[in-house]
Amino acid sequence: MVYMPAKRHRLTPEQRWEVYKMFDKHCAYCGCELKFEQMQIDHVVPINGYSEQGSDSFDNMFPACRSCNHYKRANTLEGWRKQLEAAPNTLMRDDVTYKNAVKFGLVTPTPHPVVFYFEQFNEDEYL
Repeated sequence: MVYMPAKRHRLTPEQRWEVYKMFDKHCAYCGCELKFEQMQIDHVVPINGYSEQGSDSFDNMFPACRSCNHYKRANTLEGWRKQLEAAPNTLMRDDVTYKNAVKFGLVTPTPHPVVFYFEQFNEDEYL
């Protein structure tokens, strides 16, 4: 079976601006402030996802910083949330620099549930 990536349509500048403004010019995931030129557009449900496929439609798009967009990859939101929440244990298992930083009290792991910026965003504050 040959892998065929989903065809994506090109957004107009106006459509890109609408995505940019969705969360008051912040990344939908981590909440960092975005410059328009830095914004990437993420498909919330990936169009070529690992476990489900979403549409290439405006209602499936969020503004994202480069780091979040690339780290999320083709994960669902819940799959990515689990991956992020597992990070302290994964680092402790796999990264000797992290282990030593914890051992010497330079880093303190603080596992907790991940809440994405868009889940706590109150649009009324910005209108």
